[in-house]
Amino acid sequence: MEKAIGNYWPYATTLFDYIRRAMPFGQGGTLTDEEVYHLMAFLLYMNGIIDAGTPVNQKTLPQIRMPARELLELDPETRRRFHWLTLP
Repeated sequence: MEKAIGNYWPYATTLFDYIRRAMPFGQGGTLTDEEVYHLMAFLLYMNGIIDAGTPVNQKTLPQIRMPARELLELDPETRRRFHWLTLP
């Protein structure tokens, strides 16, 4: 499997949260939401997940389907404890 954000992050919103808290290196949490949306658009485009010009914002971000979403599996303990849980 290729090492790319689309293969490691099942949800774009989780990637947004990570970037918002961790970037830039050594100064995590200093980017504005708008800066993170712009960075997300660049990363998603460069990884072939969205087309050029696709808006990335609070409304559209949850609708972006990440390739890793299909690969996500719950560990056995989580499946046992939350047997009723289904992944979106």
